Amino acid sequence: MMKTIGLLGGVSWLSTMNYYEILHKLAEQKLGKSHTPKILLKSFDSYEVRHGFGKNDDQVASLFQQEFLELTNLKPDCILICCNTLHKYYDMVKDSVCSDIPVFHAVELVAIEMKKQLYKTALLLATKNTLEDGFFANKLEKHGIKVTIPNQEERLELNKIKNELMQNIVTKKSKSYFSDLITNYNTLDAVILGCSVFPLVVNKETSLLPIINPMHLQAIAATEFAVEKPST
Repeated sequence: MMKTIGLLGGVSWLSTMNYYEILHKLAEQKLGKSHTPKILLKSFDSYEVRHGFGKNDDQVASLFQQEFLELTNLKPDCILICCNTLHKYYDMVKDSVCSDIPVFHAVELVAIEMKKQLYKTALLLATKNTLEDGFFANKLEKHGIKVTIPNQEERLELNKIKNELMQNIVTKKSKSYFSDLITNYNTLDAVILGCSVFPLVVNKETSLLPIINPMHLQAIAATEFAVEKPST
């Protein structure tokens, strides 16, 4: 038996689908074939949210809070936020939502994994807004992790490829770009995939650096939490 995992998704349908797929694979690995996770999915129209990123944080935080509360009202046992950027807005409202449902925070899990692997430096690959507003990097640096972000030209190219990936357009050119970019930062300890569609083009075969994937870390944490130990 499993506890119920709540997913707050919708910013990218592909990203939400990837969380759903990984959770199913992990449940089967943990419990055996034919087992599937218990999932509640709260997916919303992300138009206003995406157009408010980096422009109107208070508005986005308010919209996020409404969607988050609607999910908590369904009473899942834990929650995953299916977008790295939305964790910024969760942090803005978490004290006011008064929920005791565990939320497996992408950035905190990355910090834990970095320390576990004894990694002290990392290249952060994310959307242009996430890279430039400093939320992800600043939070990691409070844990003693030195974060490097791509330069302006590289950030623009990453955003262009991100837009393609969000439509499930994966090309050899984009894979090659990411591979070359990571190689340029090969003196660092690891690369963090701070955008949930980047795993489509970055894997062990294309990355010279060890990969830290927040989405996978979230899914593992939620699965471990959700698998009920048999009564003795």
